[in-house]
Amino acid sequence: MEYKKLNNGIEMPMIGLGVYNIPERETQRVVEDAISVGYRSIDTAAMYFNERGVGDGVRSCGLVREELFVTTKICEPCYTREQTFRTVEHSMRELKLDYVDLMLLHWPVGNPVVMWQTLEELYRKGRFRAIGVSNFYPNTFPQIVNGAKVVPMVNQCEAHVLYQQRKMLEYLKSYDVALEAWSPLAEGRHGIFKNGTLTAIGERYGKTAAQVALKFLIQNGIIIIPKTTHKERMQENIDLFDFTLSDDDLRQIRLLDTGRNVTGWPSDALKYNPESI
Repeated sequence: MEYKKLNNGIEMPMIGLGVYNIPERETQRVVEDAISVGYRSIDTAAMYFNERGVGDGVRSCGLVREELFVTTKICEPCYTREQTFRTVEHSMRELKLDYVDLMLLHWPVGNPVVMWQTLEELYRKGRFRAIGVSNFYPNTFPQIVNGAKVVPMVNQCEAHVLYQQRKMLEYLKSYDVALEAWSPLAEGRHGIFKNGTLTAIGERYGKTAAQVALKFLIQNGIIIIPKTTHKERMQENIDLFDFTLSDDDLRQIRLLDTGRNVTGWPSDALKYNPESI
């Protein structure tokens, strides 16, 4: 496993398991399977309604807590410190963990400034090892960093070979914030698993198109959290560290960038209303 050193000095695995849309009754088994094949990072959120299954999997996997990196997210629009505290405490009760490695604001909703100040307070108290945001773009990200006492360590956004987020990556570098990709395989859309460019490159290394697509993100310094419930696919998605894409490979893959998201979730097109602050 490779790690990304965040701006507060802690190290985050470059690959984690995403558990979006996995029913809670399956989540513990999925987390245990992922950890058994080498994953050390698990990404959930309050809106996934499976935090309890993640916590159960973390506790039952046989590893000490310090070996694992757990991320969750606040999705409820909060307007006060007290609302934010309650939302955080709900996630902590569901997870049944003493701390979370990374707590994110899931969207720029509610009053992000107050929500961020509350996360800063809890971070200083040791409830989280790192804090960050998700789905914040240049039209919303400044609301967090302007006047922040703690700069976000991570911004989690949609990113994959069809939407490479090169401008966002450069933008975040100026703040020393890591980019983490959700849907790093574009939800399997637009024939990504049979893409001619990715398939041809993969044949030279004995890898699949999916592995090439994930490796491209990692070589660009982007953390990834591919989601799957199948153990064999988990193994495939993590088996990325025995090959390196050449400069020519990277050039060819860059040509696949459409510059548009494919999932339909809000991105930089999302208009932020500063009057909600």
